[in-house]
Amino acid sequence: MKMKIACVIHSLDGGGAERVMAGLASRLANRAHSVTLITLDDGSHDRHEVDSSVSRQAIDVLSTPHRTVSLWTRIRHLRSAISSGNFDIVLSFCDATNWLTLLATRGLGVPVVVSERSDPKHQSLGRTRELLRRHLYPKAYQVVCLSGDVAGTLQARTRCHTLVIPSAVEAPSQDELVRTGTTDIADTKAELDAEQRTQQLVAVGRLEHEKGFDRLIRCLADLPDAAPEWELTIHGEGSQRNSLESLARELKIESRVHFPGWTRPIWPAYQSADWFVLPSRYEGFPSALLEAMACSTAVLTVDAGGAVRDVIDHGRNGWLVANENAALRDGLHHCLTSPDLRRRLETHAAEVTERFGWSAMVDAYEACLQNACERQPRG
Repeated sequence: MKMKIACVIHSLDGGGAERVMAGLASRLANRAHSVTLITLDDGSHDRHEVDSSVSRQAIDVLSTPHRTVSLWTRIRHLRSAISSGNFDIVLSFCDATNWLTLLATRGLGVPVVVSERSDPKHQSLGRTRELLRRHLYPKAYQVVCLSGDVAGTLQARTRCHTLVIPSAVEAPSQDELVRTGTTDIADTKAELDAEQRTQQLVAVGRLEHEKGFDRLIRCLADLPDAAPEWELTIHGEGSQRNSLESLARELKIESRVHFPGWTRPIWPAYQSADWFVLPSRYEGFPSALLEAMACSTAVLTVDAGGAVRDVIDHGRNGWLVANENAALRDGLHHCLTSPDLRRRLETHAAEVTERFGWSAMVDAYEACLQNACERQPRG
């Protein structure tokens, strides 16, 4: 059954959820569905592209430091965009956008599927918004969750109808990889392992508190003097950039910590690194972790919840440590001093693309949306 689908998200301005929404909307359109992607922003800061067959609609209702947009205005504009499109189904991404979409579609008779992209156990929306989520999520036909942990939390809190669909990672094409090729880089690293050299660490994500880049910087500064030399590059932008740069200066390691901003394409950064590090305080589904593994990069990650444990087979495709600063510091020291471990993890890292491929994810979403279209919406 071909569907007319409205996809709703706050923006396409970076981030893992935005990347997945852009890819999912494009792939659904390529399966001959009629897809309109609605964003709450004005669309001027898109960092992810969508296929030309996707209709793009930016309704410009996000509040900014210079402009406050009322809840009623956001609901009214979103409701108008959805009602005028005569859609068969609405798919919304991300918590605050989800309850806004559920409010905006009340009484329209169109079923709504929402996708929770974080772990509500660790990320509170605030008292009022949590009440809205608790009241509105059961009205959705389905609440898609990234892991069983998230599904369990939402079922306990909201009694909603959950469905677990892991996110997807796409292996880079040969054109997206650095020109020297994976084998040449691996051989170069192997040749240099016998020498004393500076190891390259990479981290990727929004520069926000939950991503834990501050504690990664502190742990690196706290390594023993005898630890190998290192450099850290953190790719991304966010509200914590200035404080992170100040922290590096305070710890006198500013020459070894780099902030190039939002980087695209990101594949060469992963591929040329010795280690990718995920220091997040909590995660829903760590897209950057999977992207690094798809490039056969050795990864060190804290046990940040969400789907991290579903992704990492400790000691085979990645190195997993407890979600504590001391464990992260010790893990960094162990990994930096273990070239054999790095090579072993590199060998198996890319196997992750076999378990978390795009086809399986799009199949699952397509089946969910079609089931919703065939039945009356709940609520």
